[in-house]
Amino acid sequence: MALISRVIDIPVFLHIDEDCVEKIGDILSEANLSFDKMLLLSGNTTYNVAGQRVVDILKGLGKTVDVIKISDSTIETAEKVRSSIKHSNYDVVIGVGGGKVIDVGKYAGAAEEINFISIPTTVANDGISSPVSVITYGREKRSIITKMPLGVIADLSIIKNAPIRTIRAGIGDLLSNISAVKDWELARKIKGDKFDEFAALLSRGAAESILTSDSDNIQEEEFLKNLVGSLSLSGISMGIAGSSKPCSGAEHKFSHALDTIAGGPALHGEQAGLGLILTTYLRGDDWKRIILIFKKWGIPTTAIELNISKGDVIKALVYALEIRPDRYTILEHIGIDKEKALDAAERTGAI
Repeated sequence: MALISRVIDIPVFLHIDEDCVEKIGDILSEANLSFDKMLLLSGNTTYNVAGQRVVDILKGLGKTVDVIKISDSTIETAEKVRSSIKHSNYDVVIGVGGGKVIDVGKYAGAAEEINFISIPTTVANDGISSPVSVITYGREKRSIITKMPLGVIADLSIIKNAPIRTIRAGIGDLLSNISAVKDWELARKIKGDKFDEFAALLSRGAAESILTSDSDNIQEEEFLKNLVGSLSLSGISMGIAGSSKPCSGAEHKFSHALDTIAGGPALHGEQAGLGLILTTYLRGDDWKRIILIFKKWGIPTTAIELNISKGDVIKALVYALEIRPDRYTILEHIGIDKEKALDAAERTGAI
């Protein structure tokens, strides 16, 4: 029998350091990558924070760089960027910004089959390296499988100066992997879902590396390096699995339900973090430990902190059954209803 193996798509490079944006030319050269015509995506604020600097460096190296500033990750915006790529001869797309910029870049780049480089200015979620783009269709957010970024350049001097709320959201999104993997295991047991041990190991390990951290300062360099690296591993786990299942279970369904019901009142990672507390309780696991860890780092643990009404928490837990109905989680397993949702929200102190 011939040898059996599988090829796993991971970024060609990952740089996490202070001032590493300044070395973008060297980073590309060391990876034997040469691009001449580039499309850079950024937001208005993030362009001033880092995008302009990246453009200046690349133009100084003799590159042609066009810029598109985007303010949302709607399908309309994503398709406009895709059209720009289609009618130009770009070598690569570079996203300098937060989740919306990077999601649009991954979507448009994958759709037109050109490479995408991720330069996050915040670490609010694991989208910095995942093969998934969250795109808004009307009031509904959809997770679309795209392609892993060619590379990630995470400049800690930029990330640590972003609002601390974004760092807390990134922690919430990462720790929700714990719940997501348990849902995936449940789906395998009850529904016979295809399960990948390596993807689950990466996802769980990435979350545990932060869960067990004894750091009190989430803006210090070593903690941020660990967080960015763990979020990157989280993204890679989705690439291995070929889906978002290693990192998206009932807690993410809850977050997406909030987006639909209440228009996304908080950051995704904040909503997923609250969902983690609720689903951990529903599963009968140690939800109090999660709350203690969240409070240590100032991560919101209640609806009122996130500007979410009590009623919307209950509605979102129940409505979550309508989100990705093919994804079996603890919510389907216990048959979540208004009474059970209210009990979980009150007992955990979420409302």
